[in-house]
Amino acid sequence: MALNSYPDIICNDLQVEFSLFDSISRSVRARMGGNTGAIRTVKALDNVSVTINRGERVGILGNNGAGKSTFLRTLAGVYPPQFGSVKLNNKITSLFDIAVGTDPNASGYENIPLLMATRNISISKLDEVISDVQDFTELEEALARPLRTYSAGMRLRIAFTIATFQVNGILLMDEVIGVGDAQFAKKSKERIISLMGQAGTLILASHSSELLETHCRRGIVFNNGKIVFDGDITEANKVVLKLKDQF
Repeated sequence: MALNSYPDIICNDLQVEFSLFDSISRSVRARMGGNTGAIRTVKALDNVSVTINRGERVGILGNNGAGKSTFLRTLAGVYPPQFGSVKLNNKITSLFDIAVGTDPNASGYENIPLLMATRNISISKLDEVISDVQDFTELEEALARPLRTYSAGMRLRIAFTIATFQVNGILLMDEVIGVGDAQFAKKSKERIISLMGQAGTLILASHSSELLETHCRRGIVFNNGKIVFDGDITEANKVVLKLKDQF
C-alpha cells in the first residue's frame, strides 16, 4: 500500500479517564445512603498527540494496561475523550467486539443484516454477504436455526465472517484473532492477513514482535497511557523489552 503525507488520523492532547470504585466500600455506602462516587480516576490515555498518515502500517505496542486497547477503542469511537480531540479523515473498520448486534432468537440468516448494519455494510450487498457466510462459515443448514441453539464458536464464525467482509479505509485490530477449531482458526487467520493487505491504513496492537515486524513499519509504544516511543518498528520492539525488564 502506497504511503502518502495525507493524514488519516490526527490526535491532539488526547486524554481518556476511567473511574475506579472500591466495590465493598461502594456497596456499604449505597446501603447507608452515602456518597457512591468514584474513589479515584485513572488516565488510560494521558495527553496523547499523534498523526498517522494514509497508507501507514503502524504497530501499537506496550505491556498490559499500557493504553493500547484504549487508544484503538477511542479511535473507533467506543470511548469518548474527556480532553483533547480525534480527527479521522477516513472510514474506520474495527475487528473487536465483532458479535455486538446479534439477536439470539433470530436465525443465522436473519442475523446477517443485523451484523451488516453494525459494520456499516450496505444492504445492497446482502446477497454477497449471505454467499460469503455460507461458504466461509461451513455452518450449512444451521444457518436456518435460531442463534440461541449455536455454540459460542458457531456464533463467532458468523460475526467474524461479516466483520471481515470488507475493509473501509482504516483497519483497527487488537491482536490477530483466530476463530474456532485449529483448521478453521488457520483459515480465519489467512483471511485476516489478506484483509490487512487491503487496508488503506493499518493500526495493529499486538504482543507479537514477529507479527508486528512482518506487517508494520512504524511502532508506537505506550506506557502508563503515554506515548514513550514513536519510530521504526524494530526499535519499538526493543523499547518494549526494556520496559518489561523494569518490572
